[in-house]
Amino acid sequence: MKPLLVLLKREWLEWRRVIIGTILVITFLNLLMLLTVTRGSTFFHDKLEQDGFINLEDIQVDDENIGDVHISMDGNDIEITIENEGSSKSVDKVLDEIAGPIAFGLRFGMMGTFGFVLFLSMFFFSDAIYKERADNSTLFYRSLPVNDHMLLGSKILAGLIAVMGLTLFLSIEYLIFIRISIAIMGEPFNSMAGMVLSHISYPRMLWDWFSYLVFAAIHMAPLALFLMLVGTFVKGRPLLIGIGGPLLLSISWAIIFKSALLFKTIGNFFWGFNGKLVEQWELMEKGANGEVLIYGSFWGYVFNTDTLISIVVSGLLYYGLWTIYRKNIPTD
Repeated sequence: MKPLLVLLKREWLEWRRVIIGTILVITFLNLLMLLTVTRGSTFFHDKLEQDGFINLEDIQVDDENIGDVHISMDGNDIEITIENEGSSKSVDKVLDEIAGPIAFGLRFGMMGTFGFVLFLSMFFFSDAIYKERADNSTLFYRSLPVNDHMLLGSKILAGLIAVMGLTLFLSIEYLIFIRISIAIMGEPFNSMAGMVLSHISYPRMLWDWFSYLVFAAIHMAPLALFLMLVGTFVKGRPLLIGIGGPLLLSISWAIIFKSALLFKTIGNFFWGFNGKLVEQWELMEKGANGEVLIYGSFWGYVFNTDTLISIVVSGLLYYGLWTIYRKNIPTD
């Protein structure tokens, strides 16, 4: 266990600037979002104080016409009225109807963070072995009192922990900044948002998100191992070759055989796990009487045929990776 921890620490020391830099960049973007929210809040409240009311006409959610929203203010008292086809509609009813899309929007924001981290992870996996070949340090690490499986395993494990850990951290930060932005907006948004968000269980949402990341890690393993495999023998630009090669092959196949089958097969295999997210985060129409989201089951994510195929393919790729890694092919 101790040699593995030492190897994981080595990966952290080598890539910590990228991880810390990513956190700082995302945090800076979140701060810019707060600045934008502050300016929008100032404009909104100035207009509300000046005119005493604001009309938002033809509000629609999921192609359903909610109606016109009339917000008026008398001193510190704010009144919200919603009119739909001449009949008054309660605020609670409307907020309940828009809770689903808002919850989906929160998930979409976290998915954007995950996509950005996945993009960065491709650089890590493609350079994991190639950089050691480039600086001729492969033989040094192989001379240490650890076997090749532990050396390779530490790189794979470090990458998966980094992807999942960084995504979870940035997702929680994203949710915190959303709540801060709502607080900055003040009333009536504070009260309205509170009624909407009360339908969402954050612990269950984050647990479901973690379960999905475990599922994604399993299904991302073939791509990670393939990029590492390419990095064991190419003479340069492992990421370009690892991504560009299959892409060029798919395009050539489509042109020659007039079929996008290969392109779709590769795309679904490497990125198809994202479709599971849409299934597990399906919206419900129970309104105030039920949960806004169908929270996924951890075992429902993991135990399926796709996972078995992914594990088998990962095993074959790992065998090829281990075989070529032992040959110590130089980059020169």
